[in-house]
Amino acid sequence: MPVDHFPSTHATWIDAQLTIAERAGDHTHEGQSARRALQQHLMQRYHEPLRAYVRGSSMRQLGDADDLVAGFFADRIGAPGFLADWRASGMPLRRWLMNGIGFYGRGVARDRMRDRLRQFEEGGGGERGDGSNTFAGGEDRLVDERDAVRAFEEAWALEMLNAAHELVHADLAARGKLDEYDVFRRHVIDGVEYAVIGADLGLTRQQCANMVRRVSERVREALREVVRGEGVAAEDVERTVREIEDLLGGG
Repeated sequence: MPVDHFPSTHATWIDAQLTIAERAGDHTHEGQSARRALQQHLMQRYHEPLRAYVRGSSMRQLGDADDLVAGFFADRIGAPGFLADWRASGMPLRRWLMNGIGFYGRGVARDRMRDRLRQFEEGGGGERGDGSNTFAGGEDRLVDERDAVRAFEEAWALEMLNAAHELVHADLAARGKLDEYDVFRRHVIDGVEYAVIGADLGLTRQQCANMVRRVSERVREALREVVRGEGVAAEDVERTVREIEDLLGGG
C-alpha cells in the first residue's frame, strides 16, 4: 500500500523546525515561532506519558505531576540546545525526554535540599525536617523505577496509536470514506458484531470485514509514519511498531 496518503512525517517537520530555529536564531520572530511550534508539538504528544512517569516514580514526592511536567517543558524544551543535543545523540526521542525529566527532577530535589540547608543555617540550627520532597531511597533510584518506565511506555504507545488514528481519520474524511472508519470503530473499538453493523448500514458481513481489514492496514501504515516521525531509524521501525502493539495488548 502506498504511503503518500499521509502528510510528511514529524521527523522531517521536527528537523525543519530545529533548522529554522538554529539558523534564524531565538532573537528573531521566525526562530521564536519555530521553537514555539516544537514546544507545542512535544507538549501535546508527551505530556501524558511524562505525567504517567512522574506519578509512578519517586518524583511524585516533589509535588503535582502536571506542575512538574510543565516545569520540565518550560525549563528544558525551551532551551536552545536541548533538542539539538537529542538530534545529535541518536537516542529515541521518548527516551531522551524520559531521561530529561529524570534529570530535571533531580535538579528540583537538589534545589529544595539546598534551600532547606540554607534556611537551617540562617536560622542557627534546629530541626532539619523529615526529609520530605526528596526521592525515596535517594535520587539514584529515579531512573531505575520499572513501574514508572512501564507507565511511561504504555502512555506513549497510546499517544502514538491515537496519532495514527487521527491520520487515518483525516485521510478517509478527505476521500469521502468515513463510513469505513465508522465500521472499523464500531467493530474493533466498540466490539459490535458485523451482523449488527451491517443491518444498521445496509452492508453485508463481508463488506464490513473488508472495511475493517482496510482500515486496520491503514492504521498500521500510519503508525509506521508516526514512529518514523519520532526519529526512529528505518531499520527499527517495524520493531518499534511491534513494541507499541505489545504495550497496548495487541501483539
